[in-house]
Amino acid sequence: MDETPSMEFNPRNFFKSFYHTSKAVLLSPKVFFAAMKKGGDFRGPFLYMAACVLFHVVIFGLLQKDPEIMLKTFFPGILFPFITAGILFGIVKRVFRAEGSYESAFRVNAYASAVNLVAWLPLVGLFFELYRVYLIVIGLSGAFSIRPSRSLLAVLITMAVYIMVSAALGYL
Repeated sequence: MDETPSMEFNPRNFFKSFYHTSKAVLLSPKVFFAAMKKGGDFRGPFLYMAACVLFHVVIFGLLQKDPEIMLKTFFPGILFPFITAGILFGIVKRVFRAEGSYESAFRVNAYASAVNLVAWLPLVGLFFELYRVYLIVIGLSGAFSIRPSRSLLAVLITMAVYIMVSAALGYL
């Protein structure tokens, strides 16, 4: 595929790049994540993620007819991929002794946010959230050169961490 080097988001060509990146992530994730740079900068992946989150928040807010929900969900939507990347990075580095960087883990999470473009759809949103897990598993596997089973285990441990933190905060 000739477009492989240009599949990552390029903010200078925002709309065309956004379309091609989203299409590649959602329809050809193995090819996309295999070609994804493991480093470079946070800007492109961050702007891509922010655009996906903003799209989701606006559509979801309009569907709920609640503008306040937009503010309540936008900032966590931007913050949580950074936290998730940190947790995943820690697990992959310490538990599986894989080589890679925090930036690689962040890039995987940022590009997996393509799911936000379709996760707001009624009745199929849950399916797309499960697809996000698949995207992160494939992305981590490629970014850290680990087996998909280990990537899945890292994602499941991360989910368990979130559940435990939520339960602890709920207890307080």
